[in-house]
Amino acid sequence: MELKLLKAFLAVAELRHFSRAADALHVSQPALSKQIGALEASLGGKLFERGRHGAELTLFGEAFLPDAQALIRDADDILARARDASSGRSGHLRIGICLSVLTLVPRLIADFRQQNPGVAITLSDLSSSEQSRRILAGKLDAGFMRLPAATGLTSFRVIDEGLALAMPADSRYKRLPTDLGVLNDIGFIALSRARGPGLAAQIDRWCGERRFVPNITQHAEDVQSVLTSVAAGVGVAFIPSRAQHLLRDATVLPLNGKHAKWRVGLAWPSAREHAVTTRFVRHVREALKAVSK
Repeated sequence: MELKLLKAFLAVAELRHFSRAADALHVSQPALSKQIGALEASLGGKLFERGRHGAELTLFGEAFLPDAQALIRDADDILARARDASSGRSGHLRIGICLSVLTLVPRLIADFRQQNPGVAITLSDLSSSEQSRRILAGKLDAGFMRLPAATGLTSFRVIDEGLALAMPADSRYKRLPTDLGVLNDIGFIALSRARGPGLAAQIDRWCGERRFVPNITQHAEDVQSVLTSVAAGVGVAFIPSRAQHLLRDATVLPLNGKHAKWRVGLAWPSAREHAVTTRFVRHVREALKAVSK
């Protein structure tokens, strides 16, 4: 059943006049009469009785009126939802995050959700390599990760990150010792390489440049456990500098050198079109641009 025929019926039913309904619909009266005739033929019953003063609904027309109104309402709702989905105003967004963006991303996402209440968001705290794998496999839509992004992903820079050394608050070292070997007497706490391969590689490069091999006395499966152990005085640890906001009762020393810096960005699949992702990417770009002004 064509929506155009239902709308013609509702116009005549409301105005009780074919000529006025034709004007309201911007069609000729013969064309409107033809549409009503086609609808009556498909329904198998007469909808209107024409008289000198207009058109009145038949009993059949009166009974059909609520159903026609409901059909149009449903159609309008479906079209509205479809437009929202195609424009990225509704749907589901799966985002990967990393430790370095925890002070920034929650605010970005809260603002995005406020502007797009029809979008449901799922966050996953994952390493950059795992984010890349899941995005390319279609299990994530976008991710905040270490740059450069993997082949098949499009990205842009969000923040600059750096390597830092976290030490217990009661440590006698308030600056990086010239002889890094003295830190091995305390012992290093390290994030499992499988959980943070990018961070581990960064630490390897920085230490390799200095011909230093850290004495790792404890491993952890998450950064929070690393930070907690440092705060408890168990040892020292290499951490992303932006993680220090999670660390209390500790001293954090930023590290220098070409291998102590990297970039974190937002990445998404180059070949897969997703309206909600496109909308989120635009939101992040605009938010960062506003902050930089």
